[in-house]
Amino acid sequence: MKTTFEFSVESLLFGFENPKGNIEQVLFAKKVAEYEGISYCNRLAKLSFADDSVNTAVAGAVPLDETLVLGYEGWSDSVFHLCIRSGRTAIRMATGSFPNREIVMYDDYSNAVLLNKLSEEQVREVFDFIWKNMDLMQPKPGYMFRED
Repeated sequence: MKTTFEFSVESLLFGFENPKGNIEQVLFAKKVAEYEGISYCNRLAKLSFADDSVNTAVAGAVPLDETLVLGYEGWSDSVFHLCIRSGRTAIRMATGSFPNREIVMYDDYSNAVLLNKLSEEQVREVFDFIWKNMDLMQPKPGYMFRED
């Protein structure tokens, strides 16, 4: 019997003209994007799992800081990186390219000491969900400031 796992995707950026977000998350995304060779990172989202043991290092521990999806979405293509941010370190999980739907898994993740890691099939399910629901990766509407 095939079991499904539940997850959600939440954009961490807001504003369409000049997207902004939490400075710590944005700086992390910028560093990862530079490392991965992305000159312009315009998408950043948090991936949350119903199972709290996913990406947890020690039994009963709090999951590592965040599982993030970051990258570039253009008119006809996109490249997204799935990674874990923990303090000052990162674990690269996978990269997914669209429209060819190619996914590359990284040894960083397969070699990481975690209680519950996503399988390649689950990573593919995450990327397929994102590609079918690209609106979830869009920055949230910006906030209007009112002067009194």
